[in-house]
Amino acid sequence: MKKVWLAAITLAAATAAQAQTNPHFYPHATGPVMGQAGPSAGAYAVPQRPDLPDFVAATPDQILRSGIDRLEGFLARGEASPEETQAFLEKEISPYFDFDYMARWAGGALYAQMDGEQKAKFAGKLQAMFFAALARNLGAYTQPKPQVDVFPARSRGYGNEVVVTARVTPQARGAYPVRLEFRFYPSRSGWKIFDATANGTSAVSYYRTFFNEVARRGSIEACCR
Repeated sequence: MKKVWLAAITLAAATAAQAQTNPHFYPHATGPVMGQAGPSAGAYAVPQRPDLPDFVAATPDQILRSGIDRLEGFLARGEASPEETQAFLEKEISPYFDFDYMARWAGGALYAQMDGEQKAKFAGKLQAMFFAALARNLGAYTQPKPQVDVFPARSRGYGNEVVVTARVTPQARGAYPVRLEFRFYPSRSGWKIFDATANGTSAVSYYRTFFNEVARRGSIEACCR
C-alpha cells in the first residue's frame, strides 16, 4: 500500500505528508458561535445542496463520515483522470472545508499584511494546491479498502473548535493503523474543516512553512499568484 493513500482518505492535503514532523505553533483564532457573525464565506463557499449533510444540524463526526463515504464512493467507480478527480473534489468535497478560514491560519502574520484582494487570491491558491495534491495522490488508492472508524467530536478547549478523530485500519498485511484528526469550527454556514492532521503532521502547519519560505524568497504578493 502506498503511503500517500491515507492522506487521500483523510481529505487532508497530501502535501501534509511532506511537512516536518514537529508542526509549528500557531496562535488560536477563536471561531464564531453558530448563528453569530463569522468569517466571510468568500469566493470559494459553496451553497448548501440537498445531497450534502446539514452542516448546521449535523455533528462534526457525522459530517466527516459523510465526506469519507462520498470520497470512497467516487474511488469505487474506478480510475479517473486527474482532471476528473480534481473536478469531483472541487464540487463534492470543497463544501466540507472553509478555505478562507484555513488561509487565515496558514498565512499567519503574512495574512494579516494582505489586503482584501490578496487574501482572496491566497485562499484560492491554497484551495487549488490542496486539491491538486489530493487529486494526484488519489491515484495511489488501492484495494482492499481499509476500515475507517470515525469517533465523536471532542473539544480542544479553544473557543468553539472541536476535533474529530478517525482511525484508518488498512486490510493489507503488515500495514499499521493511522490516526487522523480533523479540526472543525462553527462557521455561519455550519461546521467546517479548516485543518487535518495525519500521524501528527498538520496540513496548516505545512502550508504555513511553505508560504513563509515563498515570502522570504520573494514577497507576500508571490504567495497570492
